[in-house]
Amino acid sequence: MSKGWQAASRKSQGGRPYQEDDCAIARLHDEQGRDVLLAVLADGMGGHAGGAVASDVATRSFVETFRSNGAVAPERLQTALTAANESIAHRSDKEPGLLGMGCTLVGLIAGRERLDWISVGDSPLWLFSGGILRRLNEDHSMTPLLQARVQRGEMTANAAATHPSRNALRSAVVGEDIPLVDLAFMSLTPQPGDIVLLASDGLCSLQDAEIQQILQRNPEGDAEMIANELIAAVDALGRSDQDNTTVVVLRTGH
Repeated sequence: MSKGWQAASRKSQGGRPYQEDDCAIARLHDEQGRDVLLAVLADGMGGHAGGAVASDVATRSFVETFRSNGAVAPERLQTALTAANESIAHRSDKEPGLLGMGCTLVGLIAGRERLDWISVGDSPLWLFSGGILRRLNEDHSMTPLLQARVQRGEMTANAAATHPSRNALRSAVVGEDIPLVDLAFMSLTPQPGDIVLLASDGLCSLQDAEIQQILQRNPEGDAEMIANELIAAVDALGRSDQDNTTVVVLRTGH
């Protein structure tokens, strides 16, 4: 993988009869020929066939387009997302039974001095640095809007946490115009042991504090060990309705 970054991914089907998540990791080069690590994760929607196809089509199209495009990082990410969206539209047109399929998507470029990402939907992207976990990308579900109402005193925290529409998506990759896209970058000097974590929302069965504790207690763990521990923690919940969970872990070397 890219110099300075280890990477690993793990999946769990959870309590679902099928797996709708997909992800990919690739070693590539940026526009200046420097090693970068590309990671992409998609969480499918549309039932067994539709969701699985959507995440697979989007992930493959995103990586292939990014790989063949020599533009600068932000433009390259946007072009890859557009290609993924168009691929879903094309596949839906060819197979009417897949009409309505779609996915969330988060794509990340990790280099030596910055992180660039693009995301649509609610699949989280976190940075763990200095012992603290913080989310980097926007959440395109209804949750932030409900939380804002709580802060304004318009509803209680409990009402927001149990609201039937709290997980509804305001934006997704479905082969049509995408209403909300988070395209951003972060300059950084990766420190030894820093972790970047992409996940499907199945990982959110764990509280952020629980995820942070798992990362804190693995100061010497490599990316593969951490990915295994995160999935094991979700599986240990034993929930019959547990959603698919996929994690992609990037970790700087020691």
